Amino acid sequence: MAELTLIPFAFLTSLTAAIGGIAGGVILISVMPGFLPAAAIVPVHGIVQIASNVSRAAFGIRHVEWRIFWTYAAGTIIGALIGAQIVPYIAWDNMPLILGAFILVFTWMPRIGNAPSIPGKFTVLGIFQTSLSLFIGIAGPLNMPFLLRENLGRDRTVITHSVQMTAMHSLKVVTLGILGFSFGPYWKLMLGMILAAAAGSWLGTKLRGKISEELFRKGIKALITLLAVRMILKATIVLELP
Repeated sequence: MAELTLIPFAFLTSLTAAIGGIAGGVILISVMPGFLPAAAIVPVHGIVQIASNVSRAAFGIRHVEWRIFWTYAAGTIIGALIGAQIVPYIAWDNMPLILGAFILVFTWMPRIGNAPSIPGKFTVLGIFQTSLSLFIGIAGPLNMPFLLRENLGRDRTVITHSVQMTAMHSLKVVTLGILGFSFGPYWKLMLGMILAAAAGSWLGTKLRGKISEELFRKGIKALITLLAVRMILKATIVLELP
């Protein structure tokens, strides 16, 4: 029953994402190792992220930049087809170590101040992010610099990112199901996390304009770093045991 601890984390991380647009999914997947089998982390995380992103988008649907979403969504289909060829070769026992490393990269990679204007960039991002998310679970922070370059404003950036991530996680979950993952044993946990994520999205939407974005991002960055380092250390110790 220890895995039920993930339900309040689903609330808190969805709240976080609703305020700042990113970081919620990264934090959630940072705490999941140890509560779930390694092979279940990415699929269960994907289901919860769909709920978090759909609810966040629903509370601000008028802010969606649909021209960006549709080009991105086309890429997610191609990305799922490509990623499906990679997943069967993943060693899931090493997943916490891989996740920890990717989380640190996503958290500390230099921000692209002026993301290049690449033709069809959101389609390319959809392909790349969906492929990557099938085996590391997270890839959302990668397209934020490109969204920021569009100068959409905070609300449109957060909500457009939400519908993009809904497409990515949906294709990921469908692909993992086709490849044989059974979601049935986790339905009670997922239901609790889905409801918690929706509640977090609602509250985060209310708080979005009332919290300093700079202070928020600094605190989240510090928390993510600590969780990722903890994950890597725990995974390294396990790997070194005879």
